[in-house]
Amino acid sequence: MEKIYSDIQALFGLDEPCPLTDKQIADIREHFGGLPKTLETYYQLCGGCEPMNSAQDFLLTADKQYGNYDLKRWNYDDYCVFYVENQCVSVWAFKKSDIDKDDPPVYETYDDGKTWYETCGKMSKFLISHAYLHAVFSFEVCDEDFFEADEEQVQEIAEKFPHANADSQLYTGVQFYQPYPDTVISVMKNGEDGYQVMFASQDEEHYDEIADILYDIFGYEE
Repeated sequence: MEKIYSDIQALFGLDEPCPLTDKQIADIREHFGGLPKTLETYYQLCGGCEPMNSAQDFLLTADKQYGNYDLKRWNYDDYCVFYVENQCVSVWAFKKSDIDKDDPPVYETYDDGKTWYETCGKMSKFLISHAYLHAVFSFEVCDEDFFEADEEQVQEIAEKFPHANADSQLYTGVQFYQPYPDTVISVMKNGEDGYQVMFASQDEEHYDEIADILYDIFGYEE
């Protein structure tokens, strides 16, 4: 189980675990009445890494570590909310009936718990996907704008860059590419036929190289 998050630990340069404190984890466990194994492992390995857990959306704790959001704010009979969208438009949760599972599905609601949709079949995959998305928002060298892309352009990206094992139905569905260990490209579904493409890197030379390729794909001048 400890190796399940090795890719995102490497992505964020975590040579050692960067955990939530034992008290934070105990408080979350007490609030939920237990913890899925893969979520507890994430807390122990990555939960204390601020860029990984708060660059766009927020990992919830009882002491409001990220985004000043308290996980006790959301209480539903059948779901345990552990992650919130940055404007509270949606939240992500696992079913209380799945609390003893190692790696349960993750569900999302946009209407305060009236309707739930499955975002990812495995919680570990959801957390990895969210970490990759946060890399795009938190890495040192980035473009604050995004590209509007069509199917043909997205296919060209897929042909030119190595795919990262981090895709999910996060938001409307997102794919990730990783041309270098310190560089991430996200391709997010936007409507029926469109996409939004963002990218960022920890290395300026890598960023410039990828920017040249993407600008060529989209017909932009730097």
